[in-house]
Amino acid sequence: MENPIAKLKSFRYSASSAGWRRTLMDVASHALAYRPDRDHSFDQRFGTDTEGKVEPAALGIEDEGRREQAILYLPSPAPVTRWMLEHVGVSHRDFTFVDLGCGKGRVVLMAAQYPFQRVVGVDISPTLTAVARSNVARFPARARRCDSVEICNADVTTFDLPSTNLLLHLYHPFDGEVTSAVLARLESSLRQTPRRVVVAYLLYSGGARGARRVRSLSLLKETRYEHSLLGQYDWLFFSS
Repeated sequence: MENPIAKLKSFRYSASSAGWRRTLMDVASHALAYRPDRDHSFDQRFGTDTEGKVEPAALGIEDEGRREQAILYLPSPAPVTRWMLEHVGVSHRDFTFVDLGCGKGRVVLMAAQYPFQRVVGVDISPTLTAVARSNVARFPARARRCDSVEICNADVTTFDLPSTNLLLHLYHPFDGEVTSAVLARLESSLRQTPRRVVVAYLLYSGGARGARRVRSLSLLKETRYEHSLLGQYDWLFFSS
């Protein structure tokens, strides 16, 4: 954490170089910035535990190589996920929803509020999937519209995707090597069992590489790009 003296020096430099007005606007923007790890609203409403952030070293992944490829857990903002589920352009009853890198399961729980055929969350972390299963168990039945909700503790590079129509959700969950392996497996699955597949890829400022890898798939075409005002949560949609 930056010490107060260093912060004061940074503030003085910014004020002298950019001006007081610009500096104060930057400070206000930082203070009011949305922090997903501190958003308690979803858990307060449903009695779950999906908030906070978990660094890769604390994910309980035994394989050292996979642990080094992991990305820290941060929950997706509920309004951003809900927007996607309502505007993705599929009939929920005709699709299975799969969240690759589901973490504590917030997106899975939100998908369960729609009438999908099945909702599946996949994550390599036994620590996070244990929490996710607990969250599924305590999620109120009155809030569900999907009866089949499952959390799988598995390596996504070896996970067999359901053979139904798929809505795949990714919130930049892996590094480039894992993403490439997952996409290659998806393409192989599509060649073996042609079906409708829609990929909803949530971007943030550091996630562009993963999106480029999705664009490289010959069996998927980019259909939409929704760019947020601050570029914090952008959606890329692909379809077979």
